[in-house]
Amino acid sequence: MGEELPQPDGSIPEEPTGTQMVLAAVGGVMAAKLATRLVTYVWRSFTGEDVPKVHQQASTAKKVAWLAVAGIVSGSARQIVRDWIKPVTTGPA
Repeated sequence: MGEELPQPDGSIPEEPTGTQMVLAAVGGVMAAKLATRLVTYVWRSFTGEDVPKVHQQASTAKKVAWLAVAGIVSGSARQIVRDWIKPVTTGPA
């Protein structure tokens, strides 16, 4: 397990530093929070309503739409920031 095996393209994968790992985690959380706030603002501007809460009287379709939009945007923002701070190794997986 201690030996680094080359990737199919011949490159040796580099391990991220501890600083990169911590910054990627913190940056990912902050990006997800910021993205959720932004999507909440856009939702309120577009629909004229607050986002649906779990115990609120709202249609199931509206709740599913909110979960899908918020989940996709916040997850994508987290992953983009994580990959920017802690780059993935080159070459195919």
